[in-house]
Amino acid sequence: MPKLVNSSQFIVHGNAATVNREPLTVNRRPWRRGFTLIELLVVITIIGILAAIAIVSYGGTQERARDSRRKSDLDAIKKALELARGEGQLKDTNTTLPLSPSPPAQVYIKSVPKDPKTNKGYYYYPSINNNGDPCDNQATGLGYCITYQLVTCLENSKDPQKDSLVMTQCMVAYGGTGMSYTITPN
Repeated sequence: MPKLVNSSQFIVHGNAATVNREPLTVNRRPWRRGFTLIELLVVITIIGILAAIAIVSYGGTQERARDSRRKSDLDAIKKALELARGEGQLKDTNTTLPLSPSPPAQVYIKSVPKDPKTNKGYYYYPSINNNGDPCDNQATGLGYCITYQLVTCLENSKDPQKDSLVMTQCMVAYGGTGMSYTITPN
């Protein structure tokens, strides 16, 4: 449909020029309305690039947040184990920590935190007992564990606090990173 424009333009009628104060119609070509295909492709490409950057950034943020949670969980477990160690109550076998502690352990921690991604427990490795024997040495049957390691797997392979060794359990759990974080008593 032609567009109406108010204008004070001269209109030539034959040899006489007059001023027309009536609305002037401007004919527009119908194919000039809207955006060209190239303009649309450029905008869609820019939106796609921004969306890809946002998705990648969001995923990395989630990994770092879960790793941070794992580290704070290990700190909470360490505090409970330090209380248990003070009373000679440390476990003497390699294990994955149970999600619900047995009644004597509930004095130290009400519930054992679990991994935020896999919902499994964290790894507990006793080292030596008070007689100097390995804690998992059942031959002596004497003494209690005095040192231990708590280990969790990390998703972020660039974490500055990751262990230098790669754990196979972590490679299976998190799709190939193999990175872990270990905490030991003071």
